[in-house]
Amino acid sequence: MAAQRPDSSRAQPALETTLAAIDAHLAAAEKRAIALLAGVKRLRKAAAEGAMSNLATGLSAARADAEKTAEPLSKIAESIDYDIAAAFNTGAWIAELAAAAKAAGVTLVQRDGRVTAFPVALRPEPRSQGVRIGRKLEKRIRPSFVAQQLKALQQRPERFNATQFLDRLFALYEAKAGSEDPKWRPKQSGQGPLVALADLYHLLTLMPAAGADYPQEEFAADLLRLDRQPDARDSHGHRFELSGSTGRKGGKRLTVFDESGQQHDYFAIRFTMG
Repeated sequence: MAAQRPDSSRAQPALETTLAAIDAHLAAAEKRAIALLAGVKRLRKAAAEGAMSNLATGLSAARADAEKTAEPLSKIAESIDYDIAAAFNTGAWIAELAAAAKAAGVTLVQRDGRVTAFPVALRPEPRSQGVRIGRKLEKRIRPSFVAQQLKALQQRPERFNATQFLDRLFALYEAKAGSEDPKWRPKQSGQGPLVALADLYHLLTLMPAAGADYPQEEFAADLLRLDRQPDARDSHGHRFELSGSTGRKGGKRLTVFDESGQQHDYFAIRFTMG
């Protein structure tokens, strides 16, 4: 989704401001509810013991506490009318998230109509009133909360297996390398031809649901992870080389932005035996 400037004609308070006000009202309601609960417990004790003189005064106090508890809840009802779809569509929510992410030490990249925070892409979904973070639809959309979730994702221990990933790529590479170089053979020593990574991704996601299960942004993130392990080999001992140039006219670029926002472009891969 492309980030846009908020429409001033539909301006509304920031979501963080709205939720902070709601939280303050809830805190007030909670405090008064505690007083109400204490009063009800005293009434039950009076009823259990037959302290009739305490029931009338206790009931009056409990009713007053109940009215006081309802006051902040009524104010919440006035504050909760927040247009999430408008905040998503105008880019106001993304702007808030960018500020919250910066405060949390997370780099949010808005480029080419995409919003990413390595290793995931983010897509606000107005209809569902949630934001898709990678493949997960997250309904908890307070910007500061989402920023902390992104930070936790970046700090999570890496579980990427370079050998397994290379095995998958080489199986696809075999299907395409012959058309790039008819003389190439999978078991021959030496350097194989460059094959477009976009073509390999296409083969990888030919099944209708496969693209959704493994979006291109995630594939590009795995390429960056692989690039960080230049000595990795597949289970047959093939070394790899990722190309940052097309190798041929019209090659499609796969782009990923790392944790600091630096851009990495990948066009093709070749395997080498020996």
